[in-house]
Amino acid sequence: MTVCIGLCVYNNGFGLPYVFNNIERIQTLFTEKINVIVAYDESHDNSLGYLISKKDSFNIHILKNLDQRSTSRVENISNARNKIVKYINVHFTDTEYMMMMDSNEYSCIGDIYVDTLREVLEKKEEWDAVSFDRDAGYYDHWALSFDPFIYSFFHTNDYVKVVTKMREIFNKILEKAKITGAFIPVYSAFNGFSIYKWSIFKNCKYDTDIELSFFPKKIVQKQIEITGVPIISNFTEDCEHRHFHLQAIHQYDAKIRIYPKSLFSLFKGEKKVGCRGSC
Repeated sequence: MTVCIGLCVYNNGFGLPYVFNNIERIQTLFTEKINVIVAYDESHDNSLGYLISKKDSFNIHILKNLDQRSTSRVENISNARNKIVKYINVHFTDTEYMMMMDSNEYSCIGDIYVDTLREVLEKKEEWDAVSFDRDAGYYDHWALSFDPFIYSFFHTNDYVKVVTKMREIFNKILEKAKITGAFIPVYSAFNGFSIYKWSIFKNCKYDTDIELSFFPKKIVQKQIEITGVPIISNFTEDCEHRHFHLQAIHQYDAKIRIYPKSLFSLFKGEKKVGCRGSC
């Protein structure tokens, strides 16, 4: 079984040692050595040096970004994720799972709960993509889409009102799922780490453009009616994960799920927080 982990790296010298410690723990679940595919953008810290120092211990493939960087952060990371997807499609055609993992200073640096990851892999018939809660709190609400909150709150006339209502409802769903242990069906979710069945997602694309043809009919109107907030007619600068997930649903009826257990523990000295980084 071939497994690939994708990392986007830009000035992530602080987080990388903790991320690789967790990759080492993930490795215990697989007999074949994991391939770590890194989309590296020129950094001003020791990120590249650290990656090079780990090449003897891990199957690391460093893809340097030689293209001109956009002024848009979300477009840069979208392009980086697509580099990873393209590389896997060319070099690891027999991949069973891709894990996309953030390498910043908060998402994936707490110790990973390997047993939680094992549980999800044992329940693989229930999902095509799955992400998780975190002990430090669910933060990635921009990548999150669930019925009826499918459209980016940043693309509405009052994003504070929309995201506040969205969090209120999602927190109730999450707390209920923690009691039952059931997967939460969503249209999109990431929260710093997600596993993908490669056969479903290998032809999907990360994109910051909003592709309305991928949205189920009438659901955007349903969101407007519940929040009382119209959307803005601006179809660019969206979270790149939404396109990736909605495309897989549109083309392959993919099952996008959240597992209600935390995958990463609180980092030493870290306090539980709400939204961070994405909104």
